[in-house]
This record gives sequence, structure tokens and C-alpha cells, in this order.
Amino acid sequence: MNWLLPVLGAWALLAVPGLVLLWAVGARVSLRWGVAPVLTVLLVVLLGAVFHLLRIPWGLGAVLLGVAVICSLALLLRRRLDRSTGPGRRGTTAAAAEDAEVGGGEVAPRLRVLDLGPDGPPWAGAAVTAVAVLGGMLVVAAASRRMGGISTLNGSYDSFFHLSAIATIRDGGDAFLTTALEEIYGSATYYPVVFDSLAALLPLDAVSAANALMLALLAALPSAVAALVATLAPRGRTAGVLAALAALASTLFLSAPAMALVMGLWPVVLGVLCLPLAIASAIRLVDRRHGSLTVPSAAGHGAVLLGTALAHPSMLFSVAVVAGLLILVSGLHRIRDGQRRRGLVQVALALTAAAAFVIVSGTLLGGMHLTRPSAQGPGEVLGEILVDSPRIPAIAAPFWPLAMIWLLAVLGTIAALRGREVVGTTAALGVLAAIVLGVSTQIDHPLTIALVNPWYGARERIAPLMMCLLLVLMARGMAALIGAGGGRARSLLAPAAVALVLVTVLAGTLVPGRWPLMGSLAYTAYGLQLSPYVTPAERAFIERTAAELPADAVVLADPLDGAPLYWSVGGAETVFPTLSRPLTPDTALIARYAPRVDDPSADSHDRICAAVERVGPTHLYRDTSEHSGERMNPEVSARWSGVHDIPPHRLTLLAQDGPYALYELDLAC
Repeated sequence: MNWLLPVLGAWALLAVPGLVLLWAVGARVSLRWGVAPVLTVLLVVLLGAVFHLLRIPWGLGAVLLGVAVICSLALLLRRRLDRSTGPGRRGTTAAAAEDAEVGGGEVAPRLRVLDLGPDGPPWAGAAVTAVAVLGGMLVVAAASRRMGGISTLNGSYDSFFHLSAIATIRDGGDAFLTTALEEIYGSATYYPVVFDSLAALLPLDAVSAANALMLALLAALPSAVAALVATLAPRGRTAGVLAALAALASTLFLSAPAMALVMGLWPVVLGVLCLPLAIASAIRLVDRRHGSLTVPSAAGHGAVLLGTALAHPSMLFSVAVVAGLLILVSGLHRIRDGQRRRGLVQVALALTAAAAFVIVSGTLLGGMHLTRPSAQGPGEVLGEILVDSPRIPAIAAPFWPLAMIWLLAVLGTIAALRGREVVGTTAALGVLAAIVLGVSTQIDHPLTIALVNPWYGARERIAPLMMCLLLVLMARGMAALIGAGGGRARSLLAPAAVALVLVTVLAGTLVPGRWPLMGSLAYTAYGLQLSPYVTPAERAFIERTAAELPADAVVLADPLDGAPLYWSVGGAETVFPTLSRPLTPDTALIARYAPRVDDPSADSHDRICAAVERVGPTHLYRDTSEHSGERMNPEVSARWSGVHDIPPHRLTLLAQDGPYALYELDLAC
């Protein structure tokens, strides 16, 4: 249970700034807990930029003060605008007039900056939020059961990058998007650092902070899904029921949890958390059947889309799929309704946007196809996509967890098509598009590669799009069951469907082979999916020796030996803080040619000596265990062949524990 307080603290950090901003701007949101994280992302990016310009160090106290200042300014601006659009003044908008009518005309109308979710009594939104939070905590309890504790190291490749990023932001006090990781990349480079910036604020070590925030993302996802469904559901007493049911059903999808727990793709998961609200905002902006939008409300929806893009840009492409299909479906409906010219314009716009998507993806994003197709056959891949099972052989892909979801979604699709509903039809086409994109990740063809480039060619990054739209259709199908007339037998269909979904949710979270197993694969159950870059014994050695190093120490090592932990956990500067290839010309020279400092006649001797002087390595770490980089991945480890071949006379042994050794290093020319 040592995960509970850290996760709750991380969840509060993720939600409270956004909640305060929602209150300050007077947003019209029924499920604020689900909407808040995407606005927290915006605040973090804004404060990161302001602090960078003003040279204010990134820290929890400064960020909380910054949030208070921004929200105070937003509140003052809203009140001034409210007064300027009071009763009898020209600026009164439709939304303001509606508010004045609700208030009996005695209260000044308010300019709504965001409109998500139906109106209703406060207790209804609180009840749905409580159910969503309960679902989130159930997920965290199941996932953390076999993680080994909040401070257990995630052994995935990407986790090492983010642990070093958290340490770099803490050390440099900079959380700006292009400069936060300048010490890692060697130059100003854009990276979506919001996850790392938030984790850097938590008063925990880097490993515990990353784990707590990652679990908080998974806990918050049901609330975001509930907000999506509440926004799109028919207004009435059933909206809350549908939103709560969708929130619980979201725990049955495994691609996002796999990216969080096994793959260490934490910024992507932050983007997934923002995706449901971005889809809702895109629909509100594009589909005017929900009513006309005021400028402030449209700006609010634009802010949600911007926050999603800043969390992780790949999610914006998922939103673009929905928006494009919505324009297409709306255009076809207009043609059918006799608005031929306007409908044709919309269809042409949608098709042009699709063509531009493929061209841009195939050219500008050509280098993003980084995921190799699996060795599975097309039928097996399609089956895994339909049940949202990630590319993890240890995780089985049974159909039963999503059986009721699909059944209700099919019913919802039929109801949407019969009722000629634009949003429902779009959701059905969006699910189909997500499936096609998922299958396309297996096809080595220029067109399919162009289609999936924005998601790095990984179907787990595409799957959240299917999850969101499938749950929208499930809610539509449940609404059809609830609204069905007829005899007693029909009246029992909806309660029976709800009961089956709830039973499936409980089974899906408690079955050992799903959430508990997934939570262990990158933490404690090494060998099933991952081999450890760092064992517990090696981590203990690194932490112990890092504490004994002088403040100006710089550790050189093959990063595949686990050496990035000297920086992220031990606080000692390292030449290679991530597991990726050397990222600067100086470190690349040292990685391949460090031994040439002994040979003045060698090629590039002067350049190598200059690189050594600039980087200044003082210590060398070596791992000769069975989990060393050379043994586990010799082809990749060869990038650091020069580090492996540093001659013994340049080394002085300082500490050793079995296969782990730390040396004092003298590379002076």
C-alpha cells in the first residue's frame, strides 16, 4: 500500500491546477475532475515558458504561486467581461442570455469559456466522478499489486530517458519545451516534457515520482472518458449512468496501460489522458448541431486541443481523424438533406485534408516509422486489435473482456445509422479507421507507412482512438436499450447489460493475467517480457557509490550497463544519461574512440583529446554481469566500443561488488 499517498499526491498535482482554472474562467463543465488535467498541461507549459524567460527555477512552490497568479488574472478578466455584457448591454451573447434566463434575469450573464457536458444537479456530476475515481483506484490497486513498491525501477528502455529528464529538469530548473533537456541533447531541442516537468515537482526521488505520476495518469483516465461520454450523451437522467458505465468500461482496454506500465511511454499516456476531452472539443467545434458557439467557448475548446498537442503531439493526429470523418459525414448528410452545395464543399474539404495528411505524413514525418512489424499473421493481429491487446506475448488476448462493449457498440451503431446521427456515424467510422490503421502497422508499403507515421508505426498509440469511440458507441447502444419500449422482457435488457458490464469490469481488473501481470512485467517479473538493464543489486551498488563521488564527478560508461542511474538516482553527472545513441559530437567521439588518447598518431587524436577535455569524464563504471549491455545487446552496445576498450593503466579501482565496478579514470592526453 506504499503507493497510495504518492499516487493521490500526483493525482492532485495533475488535477488541482486545472480545477482552479476551470473555476476561475467560469467553465460550464459537468465533470471537472475529468477535464482538469488537460488544462493543467496548458498551465505547466505556460509557466515553463514564463519561468524560462524570467529565469525563475522550476519548483513546486514557484509553480503553485504561478498557478494562483494566472487563475487570479483569469478571474478578474472574466468578471470584467461579465460586467461589460450585463443585462441591456450590446455584448450579451447567446450563452450569456441563457445564463441570465436560468438565473431569473437578476444575475449578470457570464461569458462561458468552455462548455463540456450536460447541465444537471451538482450531485449527479459528483456521483459520476465518484464512480470514475473508484474505477481509477481499482486499476491502480490491481496494477501495483505486483510492482514491488512505488520506488521499484521500471526496467523499460524509455523509462531511463524520462528518469534522466526528471533529474535534468530538477537540476537545471528549466521546464521550457525546447531547452529543458538541452543538457541531454547538447542543444535546444523540442520535446514534450510536460510529464517530466510534473514529475520533477513531486517531493519524491525520480523513480518514485515517475511511478506515482504514471499510476495517477491511469487512475485519471476513467474520469476523462466519463467527461467525453457526458458531453456527447443525450441530455436527461440517463447521461450520468452512461458516463459512469463508460468510465468503468475504460478499465478493460489495455493498450494505454501497456504503454505506461511496460513500455515507459509516459508522455504518450499523458496525451491519451487528454484525448477524450480533445475528441469532445473537436466535435463541439465542428458539429454545429450541438448549438452555436460563442467566441470564448470556442477558445476554450481550442485550449483543450492545444493542451492535448502539448501533452503529446501524436494524439492530435487521432483527433484529426475524428474531425475529418465528422466533416465528411456531416457533408454527406447535408447532401442527403438537400443542402447540396454546402455538403459537397464539406466532402471536398474532408477528402483534401485526408490527402494532405498522407502527403505530409509520408514526407515531413517520414523518419517517425520506428516500430518494426511483429511476426504475427494478419488474422492474429486483427484479433488482438479488436480486443485491444498490446504486442506483449505474455498478455493473453481473450475476447470476453470486450464482448459486451462490442455488442453494445454494434447496437449503438445501428441506432445511430437508423437515426441518421452524425456523431454516432462518425464514431462508427472512426472505430473502423482505427482498426485499419492498426492493421496498417503490419504492412510494409509506402502508403500504409505514411498512414501510421504520426503514431510512430505502433498500434498501441493508435488504440486509444478506438477505445474512446467504441465507448461512445457503447453508451449510445445502452441509451437505445434504456429507451426501448415494449414488455417486461425488454425492460430488463438494460439492467442486464449494465450488470454484465460491471461483472466484466471486476473480472477484467482482478484476473491475475491482466492488470497484475502487466504491472509486474517491467518491474519484478523480468524474463517474461523484458531483461533488466539494472538489477536490484546493481541499483544498490550505483546508489551507494554515487553517494561517495565528489560533486564534480562525471561518470563514463556504456549506458546499456545501467549507468544513467548514476544521474537520475544518484545525482552524479554522466556522459551518457540515456540509453539512446550518443547525442553530441563530443560524446560520439568518446564512445567510439576513447582509447586513441594513448596514440598521438591516430586519426582525429586532437579532436578526441579536445572532446575529452570538454566533457571531462572522471570515473568509469563497468558491468560484466549476464545483464550487461555487451551480453544482452552486443550489436547496439558496439556504439560504445571505445568505452569498453579503455586500457587498464588509465583506471584505478575504487569500489567493486561482484560484476559491478567503479574506477577513477584518467583520460588526459
